[in-house]
Amino acid sequence: MQTIKLLSRRQAAPTLWVLQFERPEGFDFKPGQFARLGLADPQGGEPVIRGYSIASTPEAPVLEFFITEVPGGRLSPRICALNPGDEVLLDGGAEGALTPSRIPGGKTLWLLATGSGLTPFASILRSASVWESWRDIVLVESVHRIEEAALARELVASLPEGRRPQLIITTTRETDPACGGDLSGRIPALVESGDLERAAGRTITPEDARVMLCGNPDFIAATRAVLKTRGLVSPRFGKPGQLVVENFY
Repeated sequence: MQTIKLLSRRQAAPTLWVLQFERPEGFDFKPGQFARLGLADPQGGEPVIRGYSIASTPEAPVLEFFITEVPGGRLSPRICALNPGDEVLLDGGAEGALTPSRIPGGKTLWLLATGSGLTPFASILRSASVWESWRDIVLVESVHRIEEAALARELVASLPEGRRPQLIITTTRETDPACGGDLSGRIPALVESGDLERAAGRTITPEDARVMLCGNPDFIAATRAVLKTRGLVSPRFGKPGQLVVENFY
């Protein structure tokens, strides 16, 4: 357990914050992994610690996170209210198996996310090594309303030419027809209907696709079930070579 300082904080969407912390010497990680951040319990109990996916690359001098502020949460509202110079706890090293190396092969890498499930994909997309394995990447984010997709658009625009994924935004609660995303509806239903593949101009098949999922548990379960009907399966016992890897926040 050690402490790290907040370097910067900005609001990217109504409940989504981008926070950059100092990176301790020797803290190594792979794109797609997460770190355990925490704060002392104001009531004097054990520190409150949660895992947050890392958005920065393994080469970056800082640790960046996209954190959703959950109303009533024990930790996220407090972390999102910190000011530069404030400290948080960093518990141990990086963890997690949401890494592209577990699903080699295929023509297209699909990154499917809900909400702050975008975070590990930011690290993956920013990493040159991923683009050496896949020249064709599709990033799909499901949001309630279109303003929540601002960070995904900013991320894609910040990437260098030749290393930008196709971005597809789908909205689930947008009421203004003029503010709709590229698609409307939840990702599992769009995969099942074929609408997502038609929008991307690509197919999700065992031969062509490798898929990474990050989002809420219901999204993970539903999408995994649909993908299983397509012959895409998740790795077991940590072994690489399958077609889908997933993590939830």
